Order: sequence, then C-alpha cells, then structure tokens
Amino acid sequence: MTPAGITREQWKLMAVLSLFWATLFASLGIFFPYYSLYLKENLRLSGQDVGLAMGVFHLVGLAVQPSWGYLADRTGARKMVLVVITLGMALGFIALWYVKSYAALLVVSVLFAAFYTSLIPQGMALSLGLLYRSSTSHFEWVRAFGSVGFLITCFGFPVFLDWYQTREGLVPVIDGPAEPGLGILFPSCAVIILLTTVVVFFISNQKVIREKAQPGAWRILVTDRKFLRFLVYVFLVNFVLDGPMFMFPIFVKSIAPENTLGTLKWLWLIMLVPEIIAIAFAGHIRRRIGVRLLMFAGLAAGGLRWLACGFFGDLPFVLHASMLLHSVYVVGALVAMPLCVNYLVPTQLRSTGQGLATMVSSSLGGGICSNFAAGWLIDHVGPAAPQLYGGVGAMLLLLVAPLLVPRVTPKPVE
Repeated sequence: MTPAGITREQWKLMAVLSLFWATLFASLGIFFPYYSLYLKENLRLSGQDVGLAMGVFHLVGLAVQPSWGYLADRTGARKMVLVVITLGMALGFIALWYVKSYAALLVVSVLFAAFYTSLIPQGMALSLGLLYRSSTSHFEWVRAFGSVGFLITCFGFPVFLDWYQTREGLVPVIDGPAEPGLGILFPSCAVIILLTTVVVFFISNQKVIREKAQPGAWRILVTDRKFLRFLVYVFLVNFVLDGPMFMFPIFVKSIAPENTLGTLKWLWLIMLVPEIIAIAFAGHIRRRIGVRLLMFAGLAAGGLRWLACGFFGDLPFVLHASMLLHSVYVVGALVAMPLCVNYLVPTQLRSTGQGLATMVSSSLGGGICSNFAAGWLIDHVGPAAPQLYGGVGAMLLLLVAPLLVPRVTPKPVE
C-alpha cells in the first residue's frame, strides 16, 4: 500500500530514497546469498575458515561503524559519508575478485569491511532523518524497495552466471567447484553499488541531515541504561540468528548437492516476495502493536524458521514453507530494530546510535561470534547444526526479551 497524505516534494524524496535502497540491496542480493558458497567451493576453504573470513568483516566493523557514525554526526556531512562508503565498497568488490589465497582474502576483507559494514546503518540514519514524521513515518514503504532490488538480483544472478559460464566455456570438473565462474559476482556487485553512489548525489541535503552533534555527545549513549539494555538484546538476537543465515548456502548444499544454486534461487524467491509485502505494510502494523512487539515477532519467526530447517530441512515442503517466516523476521530485525534506535537516541546522534547498534548486533553478535560458532558447528557437528542452535537460542531469548527491550514512545514531529 502506498502512503497517502504527502506532498509532491515528499514524493520526490521518497522516490530517490527508494532507488537508493533498491540499488544498495541489489548489490547485496548477489553478494550475500552466494559469497560463503564461493569461499567454500571456489576457494576450497573449510567451514571454520569461511566463518573466520566472514567474521573479519565484522571485527573491523567494531571500530569503523561507530566511527563513521560519529564522523557524520560531528560534521553534518552525512551525504558525503555515504558517497565515500559506497565508492570504497565498489573498490573492495573488485579487489575480492582478484583474491586467490587465504592470506590475501583476509587482508582485502579488512579493507573492504571498513566500508561495507557501515553502509546500511548510515543509510538508515540518513533515511530516518529525512523521513522521520513521528509514528506516521513512511520509512517502511521506502525500505521495501530494498527487498525488491534484492529479489531481482538474487533471482536473476544465476541466469546471468549461466550465460557468463557458457560464453567463457567454464564447466564443472571433478573435485572442482560446481560453478567455476561464480567469481563474476564481485564485478557485478561493484557496478551496481556505483549506481548507489550516483543516487546519493540526488538525495535532498535538507537541514535535518546537516545537524551537527556537540563534542563528546557520544557519552550520552554509553551512559543511557535503556540504550545499553537494548544493545544487549540486539547482540543476543544476532548471535543466535545471523550465523545460520550466513551459512545457509552451505546448509542448502548439504541437502541439495546436485542443484545448490537452483535451490537457493527458489528459496530466496519464497523469502523475498512476502518480505516486500510485509515491509510495505509494516508501518501500519507498527502503529497498532508498537515497535517493541514487532521486534519480538521477528525473533520468534526467525527461531521457528531455523528449528524447522534444522529438524526437517531435508523435507522439501517443510524447507520451502519455513522460508515464509523470513518476512516476519526481516520486519522485526531489520526494520523495527533501527526504528527503536531512532526512538531511543537524541536526533543529533542518529548516525552514531545506528553505528553503535550495528556494531554490537551485526558485527560483534552476528558477524564475529555467531559466524565463528556456526563455522565450528559445521566442522564438528554437521551442516544443519547452526540452524538447530539458532532456533533453540531464539526461543530461549524470547523468554527474557521483555526484560531487555525498553518501551519506546515515538518522538513528536520536529
């Protein structure tokens, strides 16, 4: 449902921001579903090495995410920060294309992570700053276009990959990767993320996103007990749910070894179509039940999905049906959580707040701890083990979640 009651200028702003999120997630729609498979199959890494390589992204994110956020808040140059981040990502994708050794992979991953891990939180801060209209914000509708972009590239990339491999004469060999040309994902991502850079220049540089924080203002956040409790919650959520998602291609490989990419493509299609609808309507749901309950619903859906995969993933019907829960998880984790940050932090510290929350959740909880745990479980227990620990962990966390997440009230219109 499209939002109503907005001016012509707001429509223009929303159109540009929709294009920003669409191109941003279009690049991630290629990178995210297939990167761990590339490391496992094409670079021949072990499960634990894959977990460590992906964890490096988030280890670097511990330092750079709040740093980018505070730089944006102190200078007020939030648009220029996004331009630098997207350009750095494009160069990083090209560098990853040329990586052949594990040592080189770790070095390039460090440089790439300095930009990659901060794009979404800084995009969130910029978008929420421009669209923030108390509880009637239309952010969810704009964010839904990110899922559209992700769907198009995730579903279309295997088709492009088949064409590329046919043109280059690349065929599977015994004891080799099933998709020898999978590395083409990196220049494909680079081209798309450069489009994101271009779009950033068309975002209206309104006064609200040029607001500057006072020196030392970050201390407000690290002494706020409500915000600190919230950080504990997002750490635990990402710890139990992120590793199984990052390692999902390896899990699919274990149950569909003959058609891994084809299976992944259809599973992502099942996840993304309902996700687009769910995000578009999330604003209406949030205004009825509140951002807090929306987060808890996402946690429950994420846990149930991994329980179904871990116990019954070898049954095609259960595997495909469980993917429908992804849309609820995304609304809770990737939309409601940033909105909660927006409600908890002062307006001049939105970028810093989003950076800190992402650092604790995606980098520390999900990227480092969860990826390492998932990689260890794959090597020592089996490819379905991350899904099992994720599902059980989410259900246990749901019991204590109300004690960790404070009640939030939308701020008045500015």
